[in-house]
Amino acid sequence: MPLVPQLGNVPEWLQGIAGAAGVYAAAQQHRQQQALDWARELEVLAGLRPEELRQVVEDNPVIAELVWTAWQAGADTASDDKRRLLAKVAAAALRGDADAKIDDLQLLLRTVMDMDPIHITLLVLIGQLELTDPKASDPIDQRAGRDELEGAWSGDPELLDPALSALTQAGVVHSVLDFNGAARGWKLTPYGRRFLDQLLVDEGGWPPP
Repeated sequence: MPLVPQLGNVPEWLQGIAGAAGVYAAAQQHRQQQALDWARELEVLAGLRPEELRQVVEDNPVIAELVWTAWQAGADTASDDKRRLLAKVAAAALRGDADAKIDDLQLLLRTVMDMDPIHITLLVLIGQLELTDPKASDPIDQRAGRDELEGAWSGDPELLDPALSALTQAGVVHSVLDFNGAARGWKLTPYGRRFLDQLLVDEGGWPPP
């Protein structure tokens, strides 16, 4: 199965645009390089020799499918951080980590694939603010308040709500509502905390110092 489509499969009208072939070739080259970078990252994280990696993949069709899916996603993204997270999920499957069942890893992989780096940055921020909420005397009341989020958010203010919506849809955060039904803060879901613990615990920033 080819990693990228061949130029001959590109519609004729697109091939006829001046420079389209050059643009396609450059994009193809970038994608191939990203795929190679991901494969090297995977080898390092898995800690297995190439022949051991090959054997695991040949002997386990479900793991092979997960690795292939992660590889394709790694080739598609220009984000080093996202490529590393994709490789971490695949490496856990290849190593057969006792605390990471294949069904769980498939869900983690899908979540990583659905997120952009800006979403993961916001997820970490919510977790940090939640744990350091000065207004909460009881851990159950801890949350990342709207004002605190807006103050700590370094991205475009107009992107905060779409990013929060994406995290909610991914099931990694949920909103805390006031008496009028308006969101007054956000908290990590149990899955969101597990997501951070399993994938970002050694990434610098989670758990918070």
